[in-house]
Amino acid sequence: MKIAIRRKTKPRAGFEDEYRSSLREYAAGGGEPALGRAYELGRRALTEQKSLVEIASLHHEAVLALVCDAKSEKHREGQLRASAEFLAECLSPYEMAHRGFQDAVKALRQLNETLEEEIKRIAYAVHDEAGQLLVAVHLALAEVALELPEPQQAQFARIKEMLNQVEKHLRRYSHELRPTILDDLGWIPAIRFLAEGISKRANLPIHIDATVSERLPGAIETTLYRIVQESLTNAVKHAKASNVWIRAWRENLVLCCSIRDDGGGFDSNQAHAARATRA
Repeated sequence: MKIAIRRKTKPRAGFEDEYRSSLREYAAGGGEPALGRAYELGRRALTEQKSLVEIASLHHEAVLALVCDAKSEKHREGQLRASAEFLAECLSPYEMAHRGFQDAVKALRQLNETLEEEIKRIAYAVHDEAGQLLVAVHLALAEVALELPEPQQAQFARIKEMLNQVEKHLRRYSHELRPTILDDLGWIPAIRFLAEGISKRANLPIHIDATVSERLPGAIETTLYRIVQESLTNAVKHAKASNVWIRAWRENLVLCCSIRDDGGGFDSNQAHAARATRA
């Protein structure tokens, strides 16, 4: 019969104590092994979500203790130099994470710009090319209708009405994807156009108060338009609002935009309970 013996694991030292002891070891001439522990401490700090302010405060306290124990001015200078090297090595994982975050943000921004250009291309194709084809169909049907007897004229009228509905839906889809007015006149006219369409379809009064009129860089106008578009979609689908207010203004050279509705919010306790259940 085999008996499993559980080995007692040594409890892991606290981060602060390990940082102080490793710094002291490196300042005393610990060399590369001690400096490697600085890097590992930096990775551990990232995992434990310690802020740079916490690390700076801890380092300051540890350096003060080292300096107070210094036996000479030369010894103190050496310890300060070693402390700076230790801190730089400890913060290197933060630097790598920061650069990785910047690269990810840059890649996401480029992807968003690529998607927006593709949306623009599709919207313009639906608006222009599909619109031209429908016009050609209308003209061809009108020529055929001239040669038909009276009973068939009513059937052609119904077909024409269905084509008008198709044209109407295509025009709406192209505007919802990316309205041409956004590129031609700017985000405020585009928002007014968007609000007018949503207000009619959802029977929802949308009030716009905009005191800004100047054009902005294309990426910023597109971002503002998408934010308002998503907010209005949420207000219609989820908030059950009876009014929506959109404001755009400048405050101390800062462009501000707010979207507010009088609909119902969500129960935060219920949301927390749902997340706990999923976990």
